[in-house]
Amino acid sequence: MKCLLICSLNKQILWVSPLYPGHVHDFTIFKQHCAGTAFSKLRVHVDLGFLGIHHHIVAREILIPHKNYRKRPLTDQQKAENTARSRLRVVVENVFAKMKSFFVLRIKNRMKDKSRLQQAIGDCALLSNFKSMTISR
Repeated sequence: MKCLLICSLNKQILWVSPLYPGHVHDFTIFKQHCAGTAFSKLRVHVDLGFLGIHHHIVAREILIPHKNYRKRPLTDQQKAENTARSRLRVVVENVFAKMKSFFVLRIKNRMKDKSRLQQAIGDCALLSNFKSMTISR
């Protein structure tokens, strides 16, 4: 099972998608739930799995890494931009790690009722937001 998270650069989880089987692509989940959403005042940072996102949302700026091709390698400037974008991506990975610090998300889940698992993920998101608020103060 997998879900999609939207978070801010200050490590606050803003949205958690419903659960999907593990073989569903992240961009498919995004298109089903966020296509047409107004991101017009935001800068959106995504990874290469979201190529073509500009067809589905309107945002102030969409930052996506440059893709490397065999016959057309990246220039030094593109590599530097990818490095800068990956430094911001680390924030998202830290949010994932913070979510997985809760035991219910670390173990192989055997819950038969997936709505309870969805509720547990939502609760873990709330707790990790609360945890980051108390640490930052």
